[in-house]
Amino acid sequence: MIKSFQLIYHDEHSLSEFINKHDLDQHAHLLIQAFVGDSPIAVIEELQSQINRLLPYGTLIGCSSNGQVSDGRIVTEVVLSFTVFEKTKVDSLLQEKTGSSKQLGKRLYEEMRKSDTKVFIVFSSHLQLGVQEFLEGVSEEGNEIVIVGGVSSDLPNKRPTYVFTNHGISPDGFVTASLSHEELLVRSNAIEEWQEVGPTFNITKAKGNILEEMNDVKPIRILETYLGKRFVKDLPDSSIEFPFLLQELKKKMAVYIINVLPNGSVELSHEVRVGDKVSFGFVSVEDLIYSTTKLLSQLKRHPVEAHFVYHCVARRRYIRDVTDQELTYFNRISPVSGFFTYGEFGQRDDKVKLLAHSLTYLGLSEGVREPIRNMKVDFQLTPDSDVMMSLTHLINTAEKDIKELTQNIQISEEYYRSLFDNNTDFVYSTDLSGRFNSLNPSFIKTFGYTKEEILGKSALQFIREEDVGRVRRHFYRAMDGREQYYDLPIASKNGEVNFFQIKNIPITVDGKCVGIFGIGRNVTKERQFEKKITQLAYFDGETDLPNKMKFRELVDEHIERANKKKREMAVLFLDMDRFKIINDTLGHWAGDLIIKELALRIQGTLPKGAYLGRFSGDTFTVLLTKDVNESSISAITEDILKTIQAPFTYKGKEFYISVSIGVGIFPRDGEESTDLLRNADSALTWAKSKGGNNTVYFSKGMKEENTRKVEMEAHLRKAIEREELFVAFQPIIDISNQSLIGCESLLRWQHPLWGLISPAEFIPLAEETGLIYDIGKWVLVESCLQLKKWLDQQNAKFYISVNVSAQQFQHPTFHCDVKEALLLSGLQPEYLCLELTETIMLHDAAHTIEVMRSLAELGVKLAIDDFGTGYSSLSYLKHLPLHILKIDRSFVQNMSDHTPDVAIVQSIATMGKGLNMKVVAEGVETMEQLELLDQLGCDYAQGYLIERPMTLDNMNTYLKNLHLVTSQDS
Repeated sequence: MIKSFQLIYHDEHSLSEFINKHDLDQHAHLLIQAFVGDSPIAVIEELQSQINRLLPYGTLIGCSSNGQVSDGRIVTEVVLSFTVFEKTKVDSLLQEKTGSSKQLGKRLYEEMRKSDTKVFIVFSSHLQLGVQEFLEGVSEEGNEIVIVGGVSSDLPNKRPTYVFTNHGISPDGFVTASLSHEELLVRSNAIEEWQEVGPTFNITKAKGNILEEMNDVKPIRILETYLGKRFVKDLPDSSIEFPFLLQELKKKMAVYIINVLPNGSVELSHEVRVGDKVSFGFVSVEDLIYSTTKLLSQLKRHPVEAHFVYHCVARRRYIRDVTDQELTYFNRISPVSGFFTYGEFGQRDDKVKLLAHSLTYLGLSEGVREPIRNMKVDFQLTPDSDVMMSLTHLINTAEKDIKELTQNIQISEEYYRSLFDNNTDFVYSTDLSGRFNSLNPSFIKTFGYTKEEILGKSALQFIREEDVGRVRRHFYRAMDGREQYYDLPIASKNGEVNFFQIKNIPITVDGKCVGIFGIGRNVTKERQFEKKITQLAYFDGETDLPNKMKFRELVDEHIERANKKKREMAVLFLDMDRFKIINDTLGHWAGDLIIKELALRIQGTLPKGAYLGRFSGDTFTVLLTKDVNESSISAITEDILKTIQAPFTYKGKEFYISVSIGVGIFPRDGEESTDLLRNADSALTWAKSKGGNNTVYFSKGMKEENTRKVEMEAHLRKAIEREELFVAFQPIIDISNQSLIGCESLLRWQHPLWGLISPAEFIPLAEETGLIYDIGKWVLVESCLQLKKWLDQQNAKFYISVNVSAQQFQHPTFHCDVKEALLLSGLQPEYLCLELTETIMLHDAAHTIEVMRSLAELGVKLAIDDFGTGYSSLSYLKHLPLHILKIDRSFVQNMSDHTPDVAIVQSIATMGKGLNMKVVAEGVETMEQLELLDQLGCDYAQGYLIERPMTLDNMNTYLKNLHLVTSQDS
């Protein structure tokens, strides 16, 4: 059974009372939807903190909104909707918009879809994220999962809006909750009713989602003509009032504007093509009421246990009374909540689409309810809605009249003359010899000539000589019946040259061409703007070098040439070593100056036929196209290394930089640009891993290593779910009496095909990919749970030591993770020891110390692992709340009576006692080492002498026997 509760949120106190009243903290399967209006990010963060603290098992998704629904009422306050499931499992995912939106949608499906997943509830922070492509990516693998939700905002720079989960917030992303259980019953609907108004337009220029021209006119001009300047000024917000209706397979689909481009083009919510037909759409109130009544009648007969609505914000604005009554009826079936969106996600024609002016509905049940009696659905319209319906009828009638009138006007000479004389574009006609025989007033105004100076003269007299041949070809093609479009520079009478877009069409009488019409407009500013856009799109703004996109085009172009001439060429990736230190020390302004200087220095070393590009940040690329061989490449790279090693001067101070270089050679290292660039980049990664300031050529071994890493990452992501990871345990003893004092948890990976994988191989990969956080959290919880079982079963008391990576420790929720692990396991804090590496102090020392102190206050022990091999700052050490120092095994294994390592171990033991810390020696393998450690003052020991790391079963046996020290022969 599903239960749903709504709260108008004010503060933590009211939230806590509400949770206690409804026992919400007693449920393991809890979905929390938060609709926070225009709340700032600080309020959202506080709300996250409260929910995570009060409802640790709750799954939270939420978004900004422009109107919220609680218990069937439209409210302005923050609304929290709590849905308690008896069986259904709830998961959430926050995705930042990076790369392809379609690929992002596919990743959502791959990561969240389970065999019994029934629903994805999706919120988007705003429209400019490729929302339709994202939805197509989610549903591409199959449409068995219901997808509902909506968009928080139309423009992010107008209203900052966010989506969020329990632990993340994004202004540019998607958040999803998945509902999974075989017995979950789902009902969804998307009510979107439109009627066609105004004329139909042909799309004459378009690319993907960008509509550039309708009827050969910029769409902004058409919108201003038909819907007015206010409508255009308020775009894209106003687009939900009158979206475009796109003819698609004999059906009309609402498509609305999500962005207005500077050149008068518009970005649409759906892809369009040249030849498509569009018209304006207006909501059909009568059809909308009919569809909603039909849905409510079905719900009366088969009521759901919980449901949600995601309404278009335009419905609240323009048909408020209808919307209020809809919500009231829904609430009589079961408590309803939701929010008003700037685009809804729903199923239409077996496809998930981004809708407009719609009601997207989701109903859920885990059981069957009795039909609802005594509920009559009868919408009562207010005068405003009556006016809206009357307006709808008026528009329909007027539309028919206008079409008839337009047909009559089209055959009228008066219409033709009005169009000719009043057109803001210049219009002219010529005879078949190209002599002008008519001009409109705009032509005279544009070029400054009188009619007498133009009429009867050849059009070729007024253009540049070098353009005559091209214009003559367009003229002849127009005579053959083909419309012609071209740009042409033309000088006015005063000598000023502007660029014009010319359209030539044939004048046909009785099926024969008798002349040519020409229509032109001044596009000088547009061309200048396009040139600037091209510069910004293809060249780096700081160095004027080709950017990543342009450089890739250069590589493609030269690969084609190299293939024809059977030549080699090379791509170099250059990355400045430790350049971040320059930015952090001098600031980004100084960093930018040095980047420009770097570009000049590198350019000065390159031979003819070489191209330099800025790939990103402090990464440059070089394309070598002439006389390419390893000898010539080495000479060039040596010159680059030397010129960059020369000092840089800033404000009288000298700074030194080195560079790492990766080399890929065509065709040996890739026959396509994608492969060649990727392999050169791989070589760069190897160069940096060797310490930098060197050159590495790509080899097949790197590719195999990269492939191995990619495969391992994919398997590692599913290792926990597949129960391939396990925790091994190694005892720690008190040297003085050889009694068990603790044990260390050690992560292991038993892969079904690859066998036992070394932690040295997969843990760095986990840190590199960010998986270490989830894996580390799992190890922490498992270790605490296991120790609690042992403590409950054994008479002896000992602690458990868990390794924590720097990434995991720096995570904002790490302190909460520790508390949660202790709470879940019931383990007392003093039995948990967290082992930290010395390098942890390199990452935001102030924050690190603060977290360590809060953990110490909690009662948890803190240990420094591998002491003596890393940062080892005594100035920090004496101020840290540490309990244990662990001496690195390298010192212990090299000990003998007369080696420096003995002195080092003794010094560490003495220092530990002085700082009131226990000292643990790692890697103890012989009895002699153990005895020497006892003499040197070490407190504890672990190593193969005591026991190797053991599986859980072996550790259980060990605890029963409590045979703490093995003989040297074993």
